[in-house]
Amino acid sequence: MVKCTDEFSAWINKIDRSLRIRIDQRLQRLADGNPGLHKRFDDLLEVKWKTGAMGSFRIYCAEVDGVVLLIGGHKDTQSKDINKALELLNGVENGKTRIKDYE
Repeated sequence: MVKCTDEFSAWINKIDRSLRIRIDQRLQRLADGNPGLHKRFDDLLEVKWKTGAMGSFRIYCAEVDGVVLLIGGHKDTQSKDINKALELLNGVENGKTRIKDYE
């Protein structure tokens, strides 16, 4: 089961349709247990991939009763995105951050 935060929904909805299709395919593999190119630190999983001229994108997620997509970003905003993802994860774990099914 894949869930997401409002912050993730806002990020993904701003993305170009063709890139979103690629992201959704990658998220399906993640849900099936195959994270592909990733880095694990603390309780976060950073799923990353290069998209050619558009650079490297990242999705930060955690395993909390399934996969919870916390926030997405770009290599350029990686430090800020990690801090926000840790903040969101803390909110998910203590019930202060709302999560919903990812569609």
